[in-house]
Amino acid sequence: YNAERPHHRLGQKPPLSFLLQHLPQCQRWWTHTKHCIDFHGMLIFALVVSNDCERMFLSSFVVLGLSRAPFLCHAFGMQLPCETPFQIELAQHEVLRGYLHDTGSGPIGVFLPGFASDMQGSKSQLLAQHAQRLGRSWLRFDYRGIGRSDGDFAGLSISRYLEDVEAILALVAPRPLVLVGSSMGGWVATLAAQRYPQRIRALLLIAPAYNFIQDYFAALPTEEQKDWQETGLRHWQLGPYGPRFPLAFGAVEDAAAYDLLRHPPRLAIPTLILHGSADDAVPLQRSFTFADLASSPSLAIRVLPGIDHRLQGAERQLLQGVDEVWLAVAAAAAL
Repeated sequence: YNAERPHHRLGQKPPLSFLLQHLPQCQRWWTHTKHCIDFHGMLIFALVVSNDCERMFLSSFVVLGLSRAPFLCHAFGMQLPCETPFQIELAQHEVLRGYLHDTGSGPIGVFLPGFASDMQGSKSQLLAQHAQRLGRSWLRFDYRGIGRSDGDFAGLSISRYLEDVEAILALVAPRPLVLVGSSMGGWVATLAAQRYPQRIRALLLIAPAYNFIQDYFAALPTEEQKDWQETGLRHWQLGPYGPRFPLAFGAVEDAAAYDLLRHPPRLAIPTLILHGSADDAVPLQRSFTFADLASSPSLAIRVLPGIDHRLQGAERQLLQGVDEVWLAVAAAAAL
């Protein structure tokens, strides 16, 4: 463009005919990226938002550059390149939504977010991008009541989360899965691995928040416990300045059936726990307690010094952990 724009050297704007002349070239390049994002729709968006021809042309390249700048997809809540959106209709016509990048064979990695987190979170995006770079299949989704999926957040429960995971398993059957669960998602991932040992081949658990619903209720003053039971609803706040989420008391009653410290699991698959030493949301000791109780010969804990619950600053260790469990699955399949 710089070498072919005499209009710019004369201080003039490039004519629209120049831009249209180069669109086929751009479109051929975009086709090479497997139509990861709808070229026509995104380009039209770029043309509309810019009044100036030169900025219009550059804006088009910014949009086309999404495949090389996935963080822009996150900023606008979009799917990543090469992901295909999917939806699953569940009970009461509620729809579960997510994105799948499928290479056509081998295991599929699935990310299970934590409490009140969705598939647009930083860890979810990072893991999906990493999978694409390495040519691995990857799936991310929103639980019902969160993000783009239907449903009421107040009806959250471990049982409902497990139903959502079961729907994902059915969607990609009979492919094997590698589950990566963060916080509450780690709790759900462990339960799912117990239920479906033939499908789930490895676990990567990020500060798994076993029993955190029961712990939260038990830590409340007696009057607040009673109020939650009587009214059936409590607004749960994430941190002193965080958002508030309504949660039905049924979540507490439901969680009692999934106490993995009282009824520890048997896991015969590679399981790696990553837990930061500075985690003030889920104590590091919780992971060691779980490891002592669980029957899992292939379970390992990796302590991340100075890292908090969000795992900020430990992105490299997270991706290394995914690679380790993925290679363990490949090695087991080769036997």
